[in-house]
Amino acid sequence: MIGYFKKVLKQVIPRSVHHLYNRVVSKRIILKRLGDWFDADWKRKATDADEKTWVEVYNRSWENWDEHDLTEEDIHRICESIPCNASILDVGCGNGYLLKKLTEVTNNVTGADLSGVALRRAATRLEASAELIQCSAEYLPFQDKSFQVVVSVHTLEHVRDIGNAVNELKRVSSDKLIILVPSQEYLPYTEDYHLHFFPHRQDLIDAVGLPRAKCIRYRSSAEEGKFDGDALLLIAEKIHD
Repeated sequence: MIGYFKKVLKQVIPRSVHHLYNRVVSKRIILKRLGDWFDADWKRKATDADEKTWVEVYNRSWENWDEHDLTEEDIHRICESIPCNASILDVGCGNGYLLKKLTEVTNNVTGADLSGVALRRAATRLEASAELIQCSAEYLPFQDKSFQVVVSVHTLEHVRDIGNAVNELKRVSSDKLIILVPSQEYLPYTEDYHLHFFPHRQDLIDAVGLPRAKCIRYRSSAEEGKFDGDALLLIAEKIHD
């Protein structure tokens, strides 16, 4: 309900006023809510940060924030799009929440994430039922077409170089690519480390560069600890025709 009223207010309040409020008030509210571990200025700093800093930022994030963004609807939509027994790579697997669900579809599952802290939590959750690799989305240590299906959820909005990340996702997938991102407009201060924004379906289609991909937009259920807002789900088949 709160998310609904926020959406309505955004529609009636001028964008300039909304952005001013975000800059003046939202930063203080976010820091008070999340604490000193959260870098509210990461959007400004990220461009010049080196790889070591990126890893440290996300390790610190996982040390202090272990809630997932996916709803049961998200998981159902993703899992029903994956053939039984397909080989799957989850890029940006985090603490393994989705990976665990994917093991119910196939026993050939691999997870990749930048954060070692996240991967240790994933290892505990999965109990050796999936291979876990520490790497960035922009440089995946796999051969071309290594996996039939590549999944990436709530990840592309975080990456340093979205062009490289998308090319890597396409390179290592042989049959299908599944991407889920939040549909948001840019604001300087938000309770996340998002660097790329997809207000419209076409924004994600253009970023992925597969014109035949199907992309839907739907309201992600507002649940405690989960992403509250519209989600975009893109599914592309036969990546290498």
